[in-house]
Amino acid sequence: MGKVTIGIDIGTANISIYSDMEKMIFHEPTVLAYDTKKDKVLEIGHEAKELAEKTPGSIVVLSPLQGGIIADFDMTLRLMKKVEGRVSAVTGKRFKQMDLIVALLPGATNIERQAIGDILFSLGVKSLYFIEGSLAATMGAGLPFEKPIANVIVDIGAGKISTSLVSYGGIVTSATLRKSGDELDRDIAQLVRNKYNVLIGLETAEQVKWQLHCDTSLVAEKSIEIEGRDLVTGFPITIEVPATEFQEEIDEFLKRILSVVQSTLETSPPELSGNIRASGVTLTGGGSLLEGLSDWLHSQIMVPVHMAPAPFESVALGTSMAGEHLDRLINIEKVTAR
Repeated sequence: MGKVTIGIDIGTANISIYSDMEKMIFHEPTVLAYDTKKDKVLEIGHEAKELAEKTPGSIVVLSPLQGGIIADFDMTLRLMKKVEGRVSAVTGKRFKQMDLIVALLPGATNIERQAIGDILFSLGVKSLYFIEGSLAATMGAGLPFEKPIANVIVDIGAGKISTSLVSYGGIVTSATLRKSGDELDRDIAQLVRNKYNVLIGLETAEQVKWQLHCDTSLVAEKSIEIEGRDLVTGFPITIEVPATEFQEEIDEFLKRILSVVQSTLETSPPELSGNIRASGVTLTGGGSLLEGLSDWLHSQIMVPVHMAPAPFESVALGTSMAGEHLDRLINIEKVTAR
């Protein structure tokens, strides 16, 4: 590996980049504001997200990744060009002068892998590695990934839920569902529209989500203030909605998480079952921060449930660490341009 290595987690909600000095150098939403008339990217990241649903019709705010995969190749390329500029301003180097290690979803298809590779090679990248995201998350969470014991990581992102059992530097078994936090946001917005005739944006729905609890009986008396547009009058309106109204949406989200976790545990080698009962599972990803999730999951699978030290950053941090452990990692590969 070269002297400068960066680890990149291109997520549905955020792009996170760590240097090999274990320092976060970029962490911004995976969105861009695009002027359709001028064919120009105006903003990316936080600045672009602030413009969502607040701009003239010719300016659209796009999320080019959906479900953890590239949905719009051209816009993802434009986004990554801007990201490279931000990274260069911090490091003083372009991507072509660095070693890049990029996290992928477990089970990513060849087409998905090629799309990411083509984008980065088009930016002049010379040295590129792919690593399984769950393996990177295990490393970033500080788990003993290189030992022949069970490390179960549950990564709950905006566009996917992944669970992997990592042992001896590789993934033994894994499962992925490409519905997660974004789906819950859409469900919340749909409920408010259907039941209250109020239109809210996904950003508002996300804010509602963080005020909920996995056990709604604990917030039975709580009401959530929601601002939106009255679909009858067309005027702005503020409504009070009991937290319990969202029980069905929360339950569906929890069922998705449990199904992925169960799938991995059920296919785990029996020799590692004792490790799992002792060490439990570790949660990471932004969705893991939903209040009460760890207690709820523990009640379902009856093994210890831990939270990663930095849930949002585990994948990117672990990806940046991978360069030091190439000889001990199985699910990492050197990539060459087509």
